Amino acid sequence: MKTSRIVASCVIAAVCGLTAFGAPQATVESTPTAKMESTTKDAKRDPGIFGNYWWANRFLSRHQLVEQQRGKTVDLVLLGDSIMHFWEWKHPESWKKLTQGRTVLNLGYGGDRTQNVLWRIAHGELDGYKAKNIVLMIGTNNNSSNDTDPANVAKAIEAIIAQVRAKQPGAQLILHPIFPRGVSADSKRHSAARARNDKTNELLKAFAAAHPEITWIDFNDKMVDSTGWVPRTIMADEIHPTDAGYELWMAAILPHLK
Repeated sequence: MKTSRIVASCVIAAVCGLTAFGAPQATVESTPTAKMESTTKDAKRDPGIFGNYWWANRFLSRHQLVEQQRGKTVDLVLLGDSIMHFWEWKHPESWKKLTQGRTVLNLGYGGDRTQNVLWRIAHGELDGYKAKNIVLMIGTNNNSSNDTDPANVAKAIEAIIAQVRAKQPGAQLILHPIFPRGVSADSKRHSAARARNDKTNELLKAFAAAHPEITWIDFNDKMVDSTGWVPRTIMADEIHPTDAGYELWMAAILPHLK
């Protein structure tokens, strides 16, 4: 009951627009921010006690899963956006393969940006359990905005890494570059964001090279064809992996897990 009251208070505060994590940071991308006000008309999306406030429902459901693991060891934590969220939600057979014989905690939220991950970490998603492996990929939603500076996104990811190391010092941190997106340069929605992702990835690769405690796993070349763009067999909607895309991901990370 006490835990439920704490979560409810946190949700109410966020919906009212209150900031719950210290002073504002230098950039939007690095300022911890909740999305409790986010609503959906899709009744099938993360149904819960907060009705169509899907992000609040997602946060509460993740909090409950974290509480179930309190004092235990979790084999694999996925920390990111819808690219992780949809693996469990929309690709159950592939997800079953990933989770067979291991405990997996999916902390991916559709539409999340770096600032949302920072808020979630500050509000307990990495607390109370021991993670063996944490896989981090975030930033494509930040870079979807035309006014985003990829350098700010990279710095925000570095801030996330610092928080992950502080919360879970014994975990292996696997960092991915942001996945490629778009089927061609003519894909107006994705091509500009892809260019910003590529710039962010260059900075992340250099950061990982300077920090050997980070496990850098880059298989982006396996997700594109000879044109350098992503075929629909890998990303049917040009941004989220298909079953085949998730299979590539699984093959890339499983050999590295502790």
